[in-house]
Amino acid sequence: MAKKRKIPIEPKEAEDAAAGSAQEEREKELKDTGVVPSEVFSESPEQAEVVAESTAEQVLPEDIVHLKKRCEEAEKRAEEEHESFLRTLADFNNFRRRMREEFEQARQFATEDFIVRLLPILDDFARAIKAAEEKGEFDALHGGVVLILRQLQDLLAKEGVQPIEAVGQEFDPAKHEAVMRMDTAEYPDNTVVEELQKGYMMDEKVIRPSMVKVARSPKEAEQP
Repeated sequence: MAKKRKIPIEPKEAEDAAAGSAQEEREKELKDTGVVPSEVFSESPEQAEVVAESTAEQVLPEDIVHLKKRCEEAEKRAEEEHESFLRTLADFNNFRRRMREEFEQARQFATEDFIVRLLPILDDFARAIKAAEEKGEFDALHGGVVLILRQLQDLLAKEGVQPIEAVGQEFDPAKHEAVMRMDTAEYPDNTVVEELQKGYMMDEKVIRPSMVKVARSPKEAEQP
């Protein structure tokens, strides 16, 4: 009877065989359950990466699926908000253009209205000059000019334009423009003694200061 012969197995070949069998069992368990075996995390990073890559196309964990869904929703919201921003910007530009056009129309209307009310005064000027030329009377021309001046003042008053009080008032740099100084003891120092050009205000705003001559004390003038 022949004796049985034992075939020796090299240690490395035994380890490879055992590792291959364990790998097959892990892949089968991952395929059936979708759960990565805990043994994978005890292996080297290179082995864990190989397992993850081999199963990524087969199974996606729920947290990754949820994260992907949230990313898609965020991207959709971003696109919607961007479109909303573009629509709002276009509406604002249209509004600004309409406001500019309406302001220009209002300004033109106000100017036209003022000119229409000014035309009768110009007609009175022309009639006064014509009457003075035909009659040669200075008094008639003077009376006509005075009447027209009052008409102009009334028209400006209706627009909120009023003359600035100057003579006898204390000099105010916000309303008066001093072009001359006069040494005199008849008026208190820094008092307006003469108006060289009338100034006007419109609704509490100075639109043209008065050009004035201002009193200065002779004692102050003598000081070096």
